Amino acid sequence: MPDRRQFLTSLGGAALGSALAFRPAPSGSGKPRTDPPNVFFLSIDDINDWIGVYGGHPQAYTPNLDALAQRSTMFTKAYCSVPLCHPSRIATMTGIRPHNSGVYVAQVGWQEQIPGAVHLADHFRQHGYETLAGGKVYHHTDRFGPPGETWLWDQQLFPPRLEHNPNIDGSLNGIPAVRGFDWGTPQVPIEEYGDEKVVAWCLERLNEPRTKPFFFAAGIFKPHLPWYAPQEFFDRFPVEDVILPTIIEDDLVDVPRIGRNFVDRYTRTEHIAEHGIWDDAVAAYLATISYADDLVGRLLAGLAASPYADNTIVVVWSDHGFHLGEKLHWEKNALWEEATRIPLFIQVPPSLGGSGIAPGRGQASGRTVELVDLFPTLTDLCGLPTPEQCDGRSLAPLLANPEAEWDRPAVSTWMYKNHSLRTERYRFIQYRDGTEELYDHEVDPLEWTNVAGDPAYAAVRDALVARLPETNRPVDIDPDLDPETGENLSLKSYPNPSAGPVNIEFVLREPTEVSVTIFSMLGREVRQLADGRSFPPGVRSIPWDGTDDTGARLPGGMYLCVVRTLETHETRRIVLLP
Repeated sequence: MPDRRQFLTSLGGAALGSALAFRPAPSGSGKPRTDPPNVFFLSIDDINDWIGVYGGHPQAYTPNLDALAQRSTMFTKAYCSVPLCHPSRIATMTGIRPHNSGVYVAQVGWQEQIPGAVHLADHFRQHGYETLAGGKVYHHTDRFGPPGETWLWDQQLFPPRLEHNPNIDGSLNGIPAVRGFDWGTPQVPIEEYGDEKVVAWCLERLNEPRTKPFFFAAGIFKPHLPWYAPQEFFDRFPVEDVILPTIIEDDLVDVPRIGRNFVDRYTRTEHIAEHGIWDDAVAAYLATISYADDLVGRLLAGLAASPYADNTIVVVWSDHGFHLGEKLHWEKNALWEEATRIPLFIQVPPSLGGSGIAPGRGQASGRTVELVDLFPTLTDLCGLPTPEQCDGRSLAPLLANPEAEWDRPAVSTWMYKNHSLRTERYRFIQYRDGTEELYDHEVDPLEWTNVAGDPAYAAVRDALVARLPETNRPVDIDPDLDPETGENLSLKSYPNPSAGPVNIEFVLREPTEVSVTIFSMLGREVRQLADGRSFPPGVRSIPWDGTDDTGARLPGGMYLCVVRTLETHETRRIVLLP
């Protein structure tokens, strides 16, 4: 099987060539229209590169997004500003990176953090556009101002996602859910799905006559958790045939403490290992991506059949990526490739044919771009002024020439003063305590080997340090992390067993049988410390020295310690250094 990154390397910055069948540019006079172009701004939540043309997973089935690539510019190295829904969308819709806005997480009162900031939709509204929004555009914060009023949207639909909790007392997959980590087909009519309501509403709006140009934002919620979709999409991905991501069990050994603390803070990794459901979860994610692709296809077909087809800029983007076991992580909320890289397509209509941008031609750009670049790109294409607040740069030169000069790393930030820089070859991460990671994608596309301390990369590291953000607005309200160390306060931690045995503690109120088992991060049992052994009441402990059941030293990496008593069932993490 080809490596997930090798497909992208073959694309580089050239036209898509044999990877796609070219769609000819529309025929006509070739003269650009004078009407202001419309904008159709379509986001897909939590989708990574598991898309056919991106090559992120060999079983991905996304014919509609693949077809979009045939008639648009596909950016193969596009990155989010923040690997979390709310702050990523705020950065995108204002063009302001989090280290300048202070909006790092899903915080209440974020508007007060950036008073006077111009929002993308309102900017178009102030310049004569009608603004419409359906579905998830921001993050449950699309209504602003007094109740019943809005200063962003002339028309809007934000339906409740009724498929979220179909079973009040359980989960669809039969396994106790961890923070929405569930999948299956809800037993509700398909028209009750939130995304279905959004698509139906958007299609109606696209067929309405208008006297103004429009800025139309649409948000598809899938494949955000929970992974609910009609059964036909699950049928495409039999669990027994699913291909899992390639990982190594000691992947986190060379990752600094803050980076390890960011790993899957909501315990989904332990949940998957304990229940043996990695392949089920991967199949479910593929299914909901396929469902999202179907929804996107219907929207794009509706636009193509509308009166606005030949004068509408189409932008399809995601707010961030998602890990499905890579780097032993099951989340976003990290600064590695899977969490920060996003799909991004920009389709330019025939009406802009005189701008030097070729409409209807599939091409790929391998330049590193960011979501904050979309604000100045759209104002540039539509002939509007760009607010000074914007941290991004117009992508219009890359639409005209995907290999145009572009010496600008993409910046991603996860909470206060933790930054990642992505160039076309390297990823560099510096955490707030000064610890670092550096990955050379030319030889290490899966980011397995941290070379930040390698003298051979000293010049590269120094050059990237010089390009880190200079401003870091000190707002960090995440209650689970120590603001200075990044230590996850909600997890039990232990000293390194290689420095001497650690004591696995538990508290018993009465005589109780106890089981303590050590697992690898893939769910493989490596040591049974206690199997139903009876302990008297009190504070008790069992030592572990980092060896397996045969007494052999285990390789470095992160391990899971599962403690079961009659009263508790806990999963804890232990990092074993080499």
